[in-house]
Amino acid sequence: MGVFNRISNLLKGYANNALDSIEDPKIVVEQAIRDLENVKKETTEAVAKCMAEEKKLEALCEEANKKVTLWHNRAANALKANNEDDAKQALEERNNFKAQSEKLKANLDEQSQQVTLLRNSLDEINDRIEEAKRRKENIVAQDRVNQANENVNKVLTKTAKNNVFEELDRMEEKVNSKKFKIESLRELEKDSSKDADFAKYDNNSVTNDDLASLKAEVFGTNVESDLDALKKEIEG
Repeated sequence: MGVFNRISNLLKGYANNALDSIEDPKIVVEQAIRDLENVKKETTEAVAKCMAEEKKLEALCEEANKKVTLWHNRAANALKANNEDDAKQALEERNNFKAQSEKLKANLDEQSQQVTLLRNSLDEINDRIEEAKRRKENIVAQDRVNQANENVNKVLTKTAKNNVFEELDRMEEKVNSKKFKIESLRELEKDSSKDADFAKYDNNSVTNDDLASLKAEVFGTNVESDLDALKKEIEG
């Protein structure tokens, strides 16, 4: 009866099989289905053998019952022929075949029970196989979702750990600082250029004033008049 124990253990184990080794649910489920298919094959062979044995016992039991009837009729015919000795012998043979028939009938009943158990187990295995096939796609799909979520969590964790956004902020600040520096330098260059363009007028003005003062000192002329004349000359 080892096959019954194996079937029982397998049927109990498959309920928690995916939980025992969840590294790759798809592989685990597919292996479970293959194992069930193998058990189904073995169980089918066992059922076939038990059914063959059952039919053999049925034939032997039927043959024994025929013998019982045969020797019962012979005993009756011997008694009708007033031959009690032959009748007794015939009755002994009848009783022997009757005992044999009863034993065969008991064996047949036990074999029939075994066939019923095996066929019920086979039906249960078939149900488990169909259930596993139906659930396989859902399990694999859920595992893919879990893996995707796990990958996202790893990325987010790595991002937080490496302070990626702090680095981005620092580099953005650095780039903007360089940009502002360049713009400031351009403004300064622009202002310097204007100063250079107009500085000649400032220098000329100072030179003319100095020249007028010097003339007044040397020639003794009216400084204010000479300055006014000089201005008119320059404006003219």
